[in-house]
Amino acid sequence: MDFLALCEELAANVAAFNVADNDSHVSDSDLSTWQALFGFSLDEAVKVIRDWRADFTRLTISQAAWLLVEEAKMAEGYNKESYEYSLWRAQMVEKRSRASKTLLVAKNGEAKYLVKLEHDSPLSTDSAELIRCLPKKPRILTGLDDDGKTTQFCLLSDSQKAEFLDALFKARPFYEPTLIRASVASKDPSSTTLYPTLGVDTTLPQFRLDKNKSENNISSNFFSSARPAQDEYPVWYFFYGTLADAGILSRIIGSSEEQNSITYKRASVQRGRLCTLNEKYWALVDAEQQSKVDGWAYLVKNQHEEDSLRVYETGIYEVVRCTMELMDEKQIFIQGLTFRLA
Repeated sequence: MDFLALCEELAANVAAFNVADNDSHVSDSDLSTWQALFGFSLDEAVKVIRDWRADFTRLTISQAAWLLVEEAKMAEGYNKESYEYSLWRAQMVEKRSRASKTLLVAKNGEAKYLVKLEHDSPLSTDSAELIRCLPKKPRILTGLDDDGKTTQFCLLSDSQKAEFLDALFKARPFYEPTLIRASVASKDPSSTTLYPTLGVDTTLPQFRLDKNKSENNISSNFFSSARPAQDEYPVWYFFYGTLADAGILSRIIGSSEEQNSITYKRASVQRGRLCTLNEKYWALVDAEQQSKVDGWAYLVKNQHEEDSLRVYETGIYEVVRCTMELMDEKQIFIQGLTFRLA
């Protein structure tokens, strides 16, 4: 369809829309027809018909095209309006089906998507309905916007995205949510990376993790056991650069506390060095044992805070283990995590 035809179709839909009838009573015959054809309840039929008529971009067919199928479709119970809706609905089902098939073929479990949970969205009157469409245990990220107001996002995997869209289509067929593909710093120190510890090549025999050694044996300044675990909280993180700014950190994790209440401990890590990324940001990379980086230790309280930090750092970084020495407490070492340039 060319641009002119699209404009003509939009104009026809606008012309057919009666503002005075937008909230008016839908005829009993229309309600009965849509309930019989599409299996709607009475309330669903009222809502869908009103939303359909108010959608200026809805699918329409020409009168000439309708005349070609009118006799057959009228025998099935359709009129022109309900037939147009049935065509659009079939297109949406096919679209969801193709998306699901693409997901199965790609098997891309690393892709992540953000859905903003905003109260001023078109779903504001049915916010509970939106929540019901999310996964049973949604991963909620909390932050502060430019006005200092708390804002929340739900982090979805590929499979969760498909399930969410299917559920949302059934509940609100005319609502198209804004999904943002998020680049998230990877975190799986036990399996997906060969180098789960800063500056330590654990593929070499002398650096292989040995669970039989004492967890307090840190004389070599690398982990003698696989800790922190994948889902261990609270967990210490070593920060450098922007994350060492309490104001920035409080916005990222959505802290309701004053930024001066963010508590850091002066710390350093060995086997790392800082380089510049895009001549603008500091980035931590592996280095020899004698190399040392000064920074700050912060206790990440839970997975919600950690997820927000991983989204902020993006997929160009990965979470790895490190051993931190607390600078204000002589010979005190803590095991934790940090962001390394992937």
